[in-house]
Amino acid sequence: MKAHLMFQNKDFKIQENDNFWKLSLLADLELDYMISSMARNDELIYESAKEALLNPLTKNEEIIYRQDILSDVLKNEKVIRTLYKITLETEIRRKESWSWLSTRYLSSAFSGSVALLGLYIEMLTKLREVADHNSAQFKSKGFQKLFSMFQKELSDEYIETATNLLNDLKRSDGTLISSNVGNYLQGINYVFRQKERKGFRRRWFFAHAYTLAERDERGSIDIDYRRNRAINESTNVLAQATENLESFFVMLKQELAFYVGCLNLSEKIKKYEMPISLPSMASQDTNDRTMNGLYDLSLLLMKKNKIVKNEIESKNKKLYLITGANQGGKSTFLRSVGQAQIMAQSGMFVCAQEFKAPIRNKIFTHFKKEEDKTLTSGKLDEELIRMSEITDHVEENSMILLNESFASTNELEGSEINHQITKALIENNIEVFAVTHLYTYATSFKDETNIKFLRAQRFEDGKRTFKIEEGKPLRTAFGQDLYHQIFKEESKIEN
Repeated sequence: MKAHLMFQNKDFKIQENDNFWKLSLLADLELDYMISSMARNDELIYESAKEALLNPLTKNEEIIYRQDILSDVLKNEKVIRTLYKITLETEIRRKESWSWLSTRYLSSAFSGSVALLGLYIEMLTKLREVADHNSAQFKSKGFQKLFSMFQKELSDEYIETATNLLNDLKRSDGTLISSNVGNYLQGINYVFRQKERKGFRRRWFFAHAYTLAERDERGSIDIDYRRNRAINESTNVLAQATENLESFFVMLKQELAFYVGCLNLSEKIKKYEMPISLPSMASQDTNDRTMNGLYDLSLLLMKKNKIVKNEIESKNKKLYLITGANQGGKSTFLRSVGQAQIMAQSGMFVCAQEFKAPIRNKIFTHFKKEEDKTLTSGKLDEELIRMSEITDHVEENSMILLNESFASTNELEGSEINHQITKALIENNIEVFAVTHLYTYATSFKDETNIKFLRAQRFEDGKRTFKIEEGKPLRTAFGQDLYHQIFKEESKIEN
């Protein structure tokens, strides 16, 4: 049995995401705010969401498969939460049944596996009941296949047969076994037999029998030995069955956890009256983008109030150069682009009214960092090392977000480094979004046709709207606005 709610033909596995660029994505795009909101203190949801977000899909059919399932999830919240609750209950009850874990004695392993199978049959029956009552409401291939599997493989006849067999195995009136006599009068071919109620007494009433003496310890040991030989094969089959069912419930729980996280996040976003939408993803060799009503999710979750949205549309652009006033919303916009791209390629909704973008093989960030406290390298060295790591792993049709890269050196040197790196990237079909205050760097691409210049909006009186619009680079980032604002506020305080 397979859940297959995350992938159509393979399992979803939670693994370590310790690659340097994945850790950078978490920090630079402030994804932890998103993942924590999805989890609501549920560790499994946190890990499932993290796994999905840090391993974006690169095939459109995989993205559409998850989007279709997510559409069902958003329309049937109560059903999804019920399914997830069943998997959680299964795990809790399995842990409470600690006795089955004892495998020191074969008889303990046997009885423990029987008890655990009984639990799984009970919980599978609950899953089938959910499918029976709600399958018509689900349209995605993933849920149709899952519910169909519950209904076909867990029929009333199957459940009744399985329950009766387990009840027979749990009977406490002894174990029926058979064997043959070997060449040396030893017992061979031990077989565990099912007790047949019809004709059972007539068949065995005249069989040879003997009764162990009350203190016959050696005889008791011998009987246990023979019984264990008879139930050994059945115990292995039961253990394998419980292992398979445990694996199914674990997998189903992990995959449902991601979608429950999406439900939790959508509830929170709607609370702040901000839009979400399912994105439309184009092939990797496309360079067209439409981003309407795009906003930074981490900022929304921190401010807990409506925030500024941006509208950007472009055709055949490989480089987006974002300049303008300090504290004008440039970094916020850059994060919103990265967040939306990752959410889209994870099969999630995005934080925008409309989002159309090409699929990217890999997504990297190169944001400015604090000074190295260990003093093992200067800021420029540290930035160059990180960029070198990125170039070692970057592929064609990838995406890189640069935020004030190489700003730790002077204007000319920083501009030259940025220009050479950016030029090489876009020439190798890598999409670049770059926030910079280096005027020389920004204007070095003024004659290129596949460049889109964006600028943080600022009014004549110095007011920032935190919106990003089309605009050529300016020589100044209007730092004096902040200077006057700070000292004006300090003057008011002193007075």
